Amino acid sequence: MSPKIALITGGGDCPGINAFLASAVRRGNSEYNAEFIGVKNAFAGLAADDPEQYLLPLKTEDVIGLENRSSTILESSRFNPFTGENIAKGYPQKILDNLDRLGVDGILGTGGNDTILCAGNFEKMGFPTVMAPKSIDNDVSGTDVMLGFRTAIYFGAQAARSTADSARAHRRISVVEVMGRQAGWLALEIGVASGACLITIPERPVDLAEYCAEVKRIYRKHSCANLVVAEGTSISYYDPVIVRARKESDVVRALLEEAPELDAFGNPKLGGISQILRRVLKIELGLEKIEEVRSTDLGFTLRGLAPLADDIILGIRFGIKATDIILGENRSGTMVGINGLEINDVPYEQALKPKTVNRPDKELEALGVFISSAYRNSGQ
Repeated sequence: MSPKIALITGGGDCPGINAFLASAVRRGNSEYNAEFIGVKNAFAGLAADDPEQYLLPLKTEDVIGLENRSSTILESSRFNPFTGENIAKGYPQKILDNLDRLGVDGILGTGGNDTILCAGNFEKMGFPTVMAPKSIDNDVSGTDVMLGFRTAIYFGAQAARSTADSARAHRRISVVEVMGRQAGWLALEIGVASGACLITIPERPVDLAEYCAEVKRIYRKHSCANLVVAEGTSISYYDPVIVRARKESDVVRALLEEAPELDAFGNPKLGGISQILRRVLKIELGLEKIEEVRSTDLGFTLRGLAPLADDIILGIRFGIKATDIILGENRSGTMVGINGLEINDVPYEQALKPKTVNRPDKELEALGVFISSAYRNSGQ
């Protein structure tokens, strides 16, 4: 009897996922005579009362040319079956029962930290899973790079360069916000590639008085300034600059008082730091008009891009390796990754270790990362 594998794509979408799906199907069909079904909405689809409504049978002829398509044909969700509430409702067992009902022997999927965590929990319950890492944040350990990251860097740098050219022409300050809740890889590489004057990342807390003084110096010298900020840039609510801005700007006050929503895994849904900094800079630099500081939030524009060759190739290689592991080697509970030029795999426990920007301050400052004196002097 042919093995039957379910394909899922959880969490945020990004370029390269469809290449993984196409590669897994081709490899599984040709080498192992396996049957594949795509499950829309990931674990939410598997937890449905009628999971059959979320299925997309996939054969080799169905995935021709799929590698070049953006996002994911299986849609996605951030449904977490392992919250206390969902465990009480019996969702983990319901998903296992549905998998048995559908005749599924194992799961191949793409995901970030949260989806990999869920896959690991099902592995502990005895159901085979193998995952491939995907996230434009590049924040999963055990791999040098994840699906979507290279495409996001390329197009993000193009967008940031265009705002820089416009800022130069109009003698303005440009603030470009990109994703990155706890890891600053995206902001770092987009900032470097676009020639940003200053970059802020979550790993280096920002003293706003020092930051504004440096922006002012750059602005006076060049009549423009181009700033790249991660959405998770660490700024204290009690920073004196923020306290002043709260008093002088209704927008800043409203943004700071609006508690961010949490996703199903307890992660805050961030966004808006560029709007805060826009007004902080106007106040601290004594600018006459808010139009002298422009902000651009790239956000989700970097998720649905058509994949570059780098992400297509990586998706294909991940798909081959993941399929060989679960069908050829009869192993599971592991995430595929790339280290150097080699595709290998690591246990979920290793993959879930935090992967943040850990380069020396001297190197980061040379690349344009802003590092406050208090952090530098702390010896961290």
